[in-house]
Amino acid sequence: MRNNSSPSPSGQVLSGVIKREGIEGMALTVRQFFDLDAVQLEPGDSQTQIDFIAAGGVIFYHERYPLHTHLRGELLGGRFGLALPIGGPPIKFAGEEMHTHCLASAMSGEEMDVHAVGGLRQIVVLVDQSRLLEMAGEAGLPRDVLRALQPGRSTMPLMAKPSSVAGFTAKTQRLLHSASKGHLNLDREALEDLVYREILSLVDVKSLPCGHPSAAVLVRRATEIADATPEPIPVARLCNLLRVSQSTLEFSFKKITALTPHTFFLRRRLNRARTALLEADRSEGRVTDIAMNLGFTELGRFAVRYRQMFGESPSETLHRQTRTTVPMSF
Repeated sequence: MRNNSSPSPSGQVLSGVIKREGIEGMALTVRQFFDLDAVQLEPGDSQTQIDFIAAGGVIFYHERYPLHTHLRGELLGGRFGLALPIGGPPIKFAGEEMHTHCLASAMSGEEMDVHAVGGLRQIVVLVDQSRLLEMAGEAGLPRDVLRALQPGRSTMPLMAKPSSVAGFTAKTQRLLHSASKGHLNLDREALEDLVYREILSLVDVKSLPCGHPSAAVLVRRATEIADATPEPIPVARLCNLLRVSQSTLEFSFKKITALTPHTFFLRRRLNRARTALLEADRSEGRVTDIAMNLGFTELGRFAVRYRQMFGESPSETLHRQTRTTVPMSF
């Protein structure tokens, strides 16, 4: 991680770059802000990078997703966050595609469900929830705007003014570029004022979305059932528990994840195995124990699928020295 700091009477502005190997490394990096279950859904090598600027209660960072990733979890610490798209395919948030007129947003206490397709690039902005509401009230913003920013709101996607989103995105990118060159000339008070002001200026209350589409709800419920079941659960059993046909479940999963239910849950279990191997000691037999505990009874097939997914064997994951991941901390 590289840090550049600009001391000022009102505090410091910090900036830097964090590079990590694997989706699990990225999730660990932002663990101060998010409680995330991150799953790689596409075979390949996933090198992640976060470029950030932070000051006081504000942080924004540029993140990249080289591979299709499923993220589920919660924003922590009484924060409000939103994602500004800057490149690649649109993020799928709560089953809906996000664009400049509809942004992925979250606050502490809400469960996020995100599918980030390979090639996605976005700016994530996090601020203090209470201060955002206080400033919105002081600005005399309409009641509908306040409701869209308050806990208990009816929907998480945030309707936005595309021109304001474009302006805010351009400003964050310029600041990140200046920081990378060591030329960030902005104090904490100015940075915080800019970020809060821009968030409040982009909210649009003309047409708030009405909630999660049924396909997203079905995928979420199926995932919750599968995660609560010790053994791999057959798709037919899932359909019975959810009271839907197999074709309905297949359609919902392909719409939300671009994968069949079988492939989706297989890759989630492979990710669980990778995480367990990275955290395990290096004693003999650990690969077998981990595989069996996750329902992989045919160890040869497990090893083949694991290599196809992550580019290395389970034993190589177990025995290689993992890189230390230092979470962002401010």
